[in-house]
Amino acid sequence: MDASNSGESNKILNQSKSAAEAQEEAEAPKSALLEKLKNKKKELASMEEIVRKLEKKWQQVQDNASKQPTPAQREKTLDKQLHSLIEQLAAKQGQAEGLITEIHLKEMELEKLNGLWRRAESSSRNQSSDYTFDSRNKLPIHTAGRSESLQRLMLLRSAFVFYILVLHILVFIKISF
Repeated sequence: MDASNSGESNKILNQSKSAAEAQEEAEAPKSALLEKLKNKKKELASMEEIVRKLEKKWQQVQDNASKQPTPAQREKTLDKQLHSLIEQLAAKQGQAEGLITEIHLKEMELEKLNGLWRRAESSSRNQSSDYTFDSRNKLPIHTAGRSESLQRLMLLRSAFVFYILVLHILVFIKISF
């Protein structure tokens, strides 16, 4: 019986050894699988973080895009500004032309008055030839004022022409940009 007990115990011992080895062999792939699973979980977490960062960046891009006008809106705004500037320029040109016409009328009136003054002066010279003084040396009181006002009118006219030129340049610059 000893021999049969010993054979049985050897058999049981061999079975337990083979069961332990089988269990170890089964646990080895399990631990490898568990290790792979842990690695995959880490990769997934890092990918999720990358996705979150990209979603934040995308949201910022969309927010910035919504704050800026579209090219069509920008073109429409620039077109409105251009038309407004053109209307302002036309109004200023009309004002300047009116002032130039007024200046021209004043110049003609001044020339007419100067002609009258010369005729009056020449007729007074002819009448006063008996006197000992020369009337040409005596200037009338208003002559200096007239030449000064003529200069002022010419300066005003030049200023308006310059103003119109500057407005044209400003409109050109505004249109360019």
